[in-house]
Amino acid sequence: MIYTYPDYYKKFSCIADKCPDTCCGKWQIVIDDDSLEKYEDYNGEYRDELRRKVNWKEGVFRHGRSGKCAFLRDDMLCDMYIHMGKESLCTTCREYPRHTEEFENVREVSLSLSCPEVARILMNITDKVTFVTEEDDEDEVFDDFDYFLYSNLEDIREAILNVIQDRSVDIRSRIERVLQIGASAQRHYDEGDLVMWDECEEQDKPEIHGEHEEYMLLQKQAMFLIEDLELLYDDWEDVLIESQELLFSAGEGKFVENREKFETWWRDNSVRAVDGESHISMEVFIEQIIVYFISIYLLGAVYDGNIDGKVNACVGHAVELYMLLMARWLKNGDDLVMDDLIELVYRYSREIEHSDENLEQVEMLDWFG
Repeated sequence: MIYTYPDYYKKFSCIADKCPDTCCGKWQIVIDDDSLEKYEDYNGEYRDELRRKVNWKEGVFRHGRSGKCAFLRDDMLCDMYIHMGKESLCTTCREYPRHTEEFENVREVSLSLSCPEVARILMNITDKVTFVTEEDDEDEVFDDFDYFLYSNLEDIREAILNVIQDRSVDIRSRIERVLQIGASAQRHYDEGDLVMWDECEEQDKPEIHGEHEEYMLLQKQAMFLIEDLELLYDDWEDVLIESQELLFSAGEGKFVENREKFETWWRDNSVRAVDGESHISMEVFIEQIIVYFISIYLLGAVYDGNIDGKVNACVGHAVELYMLLMARWLKNGDDLVMDDLIELVYRYSREIEHSDENLEQVEMLDWFG
């Protein structure tokens, strides 16, 4: 069995009550069967409290009047953990924000950007992200697993990561090349000749949009988030509507002017933490977001063959976050700081990655057509 994880994986440690937006909030936490059985058999002093706060019929933790997990105390610590210890936690509570993608004899382990602390860690990394590989003696066989396709997808992912992390090339050119690789790989896959995926042709190049066409495309992409995706949090819809108003209400000319000012500001200042120390450039920010999504989701095409859809979605997420940051800058001006960036990243991730419906939908959208 091969295990891979990003080089920053072991930097994570839950900050518990220091977290600005706890995962014990409004999420519906499903309890795994083993934990549910353990809770049913528990006869310690905490038994009555435990039984009252578990929804046994649905197999989930109840929420209090505040909408947060019934076990979350006012001091933002877990009451179950305090009374029953770490081993009492269900699989979700014990593992999050760790995330695992499973393939035959491969486990790809990552940290979810939906966690504020993970977002903080990644947004403070300015070096290129690398991946660590470990191996053990375990062996397994998946029924009908297409190892040939999987192997080609690994090569495609490696090529995309090399392209997007080539900082000698401007970020727009890198993105165009990534999209071209995705289109070429999909075409060759559809033609039954994926082994030739790197033979990109003119037809695989993304359409080069003029200023007006790009403005219309960005408007369309912004509407995806409101009209095409499941909204998990009401206050996120408020963010999207406000952002669209800030970005597009004054028309194309003002948008172009604002975008030039925003990019100039970011280039001259970077986005800094409140302490004035940590910072990240726009190009590195976009790179890290694309690396994150590509590294987690591209290999999933082994199960559905949707290579281009996954590539487009991974790039689309970076574009959407760029636009949300621009809107936040229009709102806050030069007071835009790292905390704004981190907040938008983890909240965006929650909306996309915590919904199976959204994960499927973003890979079907016409992001760049």
